[in-house]
Amino acid sequence: MARIKMTVERARQLLENNDHNRKITQSRVLEYAKEMTNGLWLYNGESIIVSESGKLLDGQHRLLAIIESGVEIDIELVENVPDSDGGVDTFLTINTKNRSNVDALTIAGFKDRPQHVAKLMSFKEAFNAKKLMQKASGMKLLNHEVVELAREFGEDEAIRIIDKALNLAVRTDLLSVPFWILGVYVFEKLPGGDKFLEDIADGQSGRDGEPVSAYLNKLEDFKRTGHGGNAISKGKWLGMFKAYKARVNGEEIKIMRLAIKNPLDYPTDWKSYED
Repeated sequence: MARIKMTVERARQLLENNDHNRKITQSRVLEYAKEMTNGLWLYNGESIIVSESGKLLDGQHRLLAIIESGVEIDIELVENVPDSDGGVDTFLTINTKNRSNVDALTIAGFKDRPQHVAKLMSFKEAFNAKKLMQKASGMKLLNHEVVELAREFGEDEAIRIIDKALNLAVRTDLLSVPFWILGVYVFEKLPGGDKFLEDIADGQSGRDGEPVSAYLNKLEDFKRTGHGGNAISKGKWLGMFKAYKARVNGEEIKIMRLAIKNPLDYPTDWKSYED
């Protein structure tokens, strides 16, 4: 590590190997450049980080601001950082407070719907850990974790599930996309699961007492209240699983009553989803 005077020329050189980074936020560049121009940018010890292969790992906005302002600033430059450590891409572990799971996936090469791939990994992990009721909005994952999970799962398989989920989501406004993404992941593996999801998407309630009918009525209740939040998400998950189990078992549900505090009753042996 060395404290150097970062020149415009040196900033341009470092940015030459920056085709893997997250999207530039131009407003941030301009904000930094304004502070530099007005003499308000102070040395604070934060580093520009470059890997042993010359890849810029952190600092693109500051370097662009130097070029924008034409002002040289004192800054720490850390070079020759290993490109990976223990099989984990070092780039994905840096400055995680500013990089989202979506940023990490994009950087790692997931160009097709990375926001949905991140949701699939998040909800899949919550489901397989039997924590969907505690993590009704998905499991919080570190950036390198979501990338590793997505790579292991396979991009093609993830996109297949997402495409199927989006096709269902556009047919109703009663469930948002994340519910369909996990719904496809879970129910397409189960007997009658695809038909179950299709009936929900198309509002095919069938006869009175049919579980899907009761679930659709409950979703309409949720919509009428106008409330969202974690409790409603839990209710939607509970209702979906309850409706499927009742349908498979040939049971009737006239009115769906949900005890939000109850644990999620999985539709089959949960370990089968990890296969």
